Amino acid sequence: MRRSGHEVDEKSGAGVDYVDRSDALENPLLHGRQQTPRMIDRSGGMNHSLGTWNIRRLRAPHAWRVYLSAPFHTLVNMSLYKVLFCLTSVYLILIIIYALLYLTVDPSCNMAINTFPQSFIFSVSVLFTIGFGVGGNDIYFNSCGSAIFFITSQTIIGVFVDAIAFGIFYARFARGQSRAATIYVSAVACIQKIRGNLYFTFQVCEMRKHQLAEAHVRCYVILHKSPHFPHQVHQMQAYPMRLQQPDDDLNGWLILALPTTCVHRLDAWSPLTPPNLGELHNAATDYMYPEPPQRAVDVETGNRENRYRAEKEPLFERSQSPIEHVSGEDIERLLRYWSETHMEVVVVVEGVDASTSSTTQMRHSFKACDVLFNQQFVNCVFVDEKTGAAIIDFNRFDDTVPLDAKTLLGDHSFSP
Repeated sequence: MRRSGHEVDEKSGAGVDYVDRSDALENPLLHGRQQTPRMIDRSGGMNHSLGTWNIRRLRAPHAWRVYLSAPFHTLVNMSLYKVLFCLTSVYLILIIIYALLYLTVDPSCNMAINTFPQSFIFSVSVLFTIGFGVGGNDIYFNSCGSAIFFITSQTIIGVFVDAIAFGIFYARFARGQSRAATIYVSAVACIQKIRGNLYFTFQVCEMRKHQLAEAHVRCYVILHKSPHFPHQVHQMQAYPMRLQQPDDDLNGWLILALPTTCVHRLDAWSPLTPPNLGELHNAATDYMYPEPPQRAVDVETGNRENRYRAEKEPLFERSQSPIEHVSGEDIERLLRYWSETHMEVVVVVEGVDASTSSTTQMRHSFKACDVLFNQQFVNCVFVDEKTGAAIIDFNRFDDTVPLDAKTLLGDHSFSP
């Protein structure tokens, strides 16, 4: 469904037309986004992710021993139906065992238990402290030692089982993964060409007014084995993506109260670009496995020394314009490489929920069909003139417009 809109530029007062992401289409793979196989789902509303990994594990024959070594965490991570089944089974087994034990109590104890149904009901009364009543039995059971022992032991075991059940349900309802549902990452990413360099950008924001503490972001790209990776033994491998905004050297800290644009530069160390397979390799200018990934911007800003001073050809076509369109040749080269390696960018946003002190992790991914070339996100933050409050319109959060130098970089260039 096509949806368009109109906004007014605050500086010039001129109107700017925009369209939503379904119209901002320079990538022909975008139409098949819903059917594209993914490592991370897009099952949430508005084509967003629930953070579920599409991974099946073929476990070793005795892997169950590892799971039993941490039974609490195994139960917490089970589905709700399995948890209910396990806890109900534990209660029933405990009731039945003690029902059989009560049948062995000597009749002189005056428990008035003659049949299994009677002992079963008595066991339920003890376990859940319903009360014994006075239906023909002696409420003190003639001070019988066996009755006292069975009742006391069942009560103590029942208290521990109740505590475990309460802990499991509390951990399930209070776990941080549920809190991650309101951390909003844009449904699409944009490739922009600025000053001759290509940048991979996306947006992230928190929909709740209660913010996460210590929020930070990391990015990885999952690539399948291809001729570009002759060293790669595994069929699939995750590679880290260095971020310039927010700076991953500063841990990639975020303020999720406002939309933040995350930026990754497609330089010689970027896993989104085809690697250099030449025999002559210099770690200062190119990436080759298993070296740690660097950032070209660190050399350009003086944060890292590059003693290899030889001029290197740019990865992509350059011009004098600060903002330019990615050429069709570069788009075709990137899409071909991404298709060959089944590229999928995984975004991980983490933070601490102040209410429960639990760590929250939100996972989202972008496939090649989710990437738009020569586009930028529209402004979705407005200011209330009366109160000065910021108003975030999440209906526009995923919308994009063609790349424009004035709106992206402003009318002035700033020197450090």
